[in-house]
Amino acid sequence: MGIATFVEKLENVLFSGDSKIWTDPSKPDFQESLARWTDVDKKEPGAVIFPATEGDIVEIVKLAVETSVPFVVKAGGHSSWSTIGSSGFILDLSQIRSVEVDCEKQTATASAGALVGDVTRAVNEKGYCAVTGTVNSVGFIPSTIGGGITLLAPLVGFGSDNIISARMVTAKGGLITVSEYENSKLLYAIKGAGQFFGVITSLTVKIHPLTILGTPDGTVWSGRLIFDVSKAAEVAKAAIEIKQNTTRSYCLAGVMPAPPTLDPIIMAAIIHLGSREDAGTAFKPLFDLGPIAVPANDEVSFGKVNEAFQAFEIKGGLKKWLAVGLTSIEQFQPEDMTILVEQRGKLTKKYPAAKPSGSVIEFTSNGPWDKVPAEKETAWSHRDVAVWCQLLCWSSDEESLNYAYGIAENFKGHVRQRQQDAEYSIYGNFSRSAPVQERFKGNERLKKLRSLKLRWDPEGVFTKEFL
Repeated sequence: MGIATFVEKLENVLFSGDSKIWTDPSKPDFQESLARWTDVDKKEPGAVIFPATEGDIVEIVKLAVETSVPFVVKAGGHSSWSTIGSSGFILDLSQIRSVEVDCEKQTATASAGALVGDVTRAVNEKGYCAVTGTVNSVGFIPSTIGGGITLLAPLVGFGSDNIISARMVTAKGGLITVSEYENSKLLYAIKGAGQFFGVITSLTVKIHPLTILGTPDGTVWSGRLIFDVSKAAEVAKAAIEIKQNTTRSYCLAGVMPAPPTLDPIIMAAIIHLGSREDAGTAFKPLFDLGPIAVPANDEVSFGKVNEAFQAFEIKGGLKKWLAVGLTSIEQFQPEDMTILVEQRGKLTKKYPAAKPSGSVIEFTSNGPWDKVPAEKETAWSHRDVAVWCQLLCWSSDEESLNYAYGIAENFKGHVRQRQQDAEYSIYGNFSRSAPVQERFKGNERLKKLRSLKLRWDPEGVFTKEFL
């Protein structure tokens, strides 16, 4: 069935007066709705459909399955794959955006289009914190069901560890609950690979009292330090020391472009789950290096902690992101940071358009959730990752972007010389093209996910992953 006929049929079954169907690409609103974190492989769909209720989502998916019309789902628009050509449509969830906090049960329920920032602010207002990523404009549900790297990992685990239940539209167009008590086997997949099994209309997660943050008023300490690139190796050495010796810290450190010239600097964005005094002790190795600037040195509420990462919210432009997981901090050596500086220098000399590119390491302190018993294992396979090498390639033309990505791939090969093949890790929320065994590690895990896929989505409505 063609997209025009599909839209005509859909208009007869949508029962919510607030739902919208856009089919005219000449309209500015239509084009604005296609905005994503990256313009790589950006396509123009046959329609953009905005459900207004859970019931709308059910009807849309059911009809799409019945008529074999392809679609992609968009929440925050931060993936590189929420795009489709004229034969299909984008299911845009932005109209279904709410967060309900239950203080008695200590849970929060986010609707399909809720963003990370919606959740952090809603729970903070009630005296709680939730496990989220660090970029407010990212969709909360997709980032959580994809694993959920978080600065709270040392205390309460990853985003997927905190999932209690989900309501999901299946590949057959049915609406089910997934929890410990209903469709419990599917909960394994929802916790780390949920995007490949259905459209999740709401997600209920654990929330935690602000007191776990270690301060009387529920604040955390947030800082940003700037160093000259000549101190790249020293900063890396200090970061490694912080990883080895702290219990409540987050660190993102590496070579970044400094506005307005976009010339390289070494930046460390650091957060301590505790007081300013304790932060001074935890991050002493970095402060002792004598940063040339300290643009942030604040105690902030949990609801505002992600404001330090606003630069990563920018949509548009040609971007690719490679997140390489290292299972031991020793797999990243101080001289590797110098290599990243040198590689960026060669890149921007040849292609000045690639100046927005940057490379960092990102980690939290070790914690009890870094390893769990077999019965608590889920689709999330990267709790053994000690540090992520986050390699951002950003340019204004494809030639320079591809050159930058080639450099990133070469660096991945460099650090992997210190790894066994079974340790290779790629963060699935940033990639769907890396080998599946690197995104979902372990033969038993893949076997289980493939079995669940055959049970719940044998035709590959939600991609052919695991088939």
